Amino acid sequence: MSFPICAGSMKIRKKYIYIILAIFTVALCIIASAVYHIENEKFAPHYPKNQVSVSVQISSEELKAFLRTWIKYCEEYEHGPQIPELSYDTTDGSNQLDSKLSAWLRRRGWDVNRFVHINTRLRVIILTILRDREVLKKQRLMQDGADNAEDSKVASTLRRAADLQRRNLNVEKISPQERQLVEPQLEGIIKLLTKACA
Repeated sequence: MSFPICAGSMKIRKKYIYIILAIFTVALCIIASAVYHIENEKFAPHYPKNQVSVSVQISSEELKAFLRTWIKYCEEYEHGPQIPELSYDTTDGSNQLDSKLSAWLRRRGWDVNRFVHINTRLRVIILTILRDREVLKKQRLMQDGADNAEDSKVASTLRRAADLQRRNLNVEKISPQERQLVEPQLEGIIKLLTKACA
């Protein structure tokens, strides 16, 4: 008489074991999916129809995505392949990225060539803004000197020099939109891009 009770008890135990295994398997799948998502979180900007921009200018969305990617990279990698630090020499070849870094960028949804272009273009914009500030300071000094000069020849020479300084403005031909995009946050961008990730 006790055998059927024992068999029924075994069936109930097996049922609970299957339920626990199913819950464990589902939890494991959810954790694995979350880890994969975190590891492969997309940072790149969205391009309509997946057509990566070929514009020389960078957009607001691209700048935000670029800076977010830079921050994420610095958080994840204390050592390893480095995103080239911001350099005002845009001919230094620093945009030859390590293959591991290129793979990391692709996993984040980036077209590596566009990422490198944004990096280089951002350097050009920053360099131009900083140069223009220096040119405008010199121009103001020369203009003030001309306004305060007692000798008309000295005043005329200083005014001509001030006019010549105007020709040195925006030598890299950045657009007003790019200037407006970067200039309000210039110091923060420079600080972010020049900080060492390692």
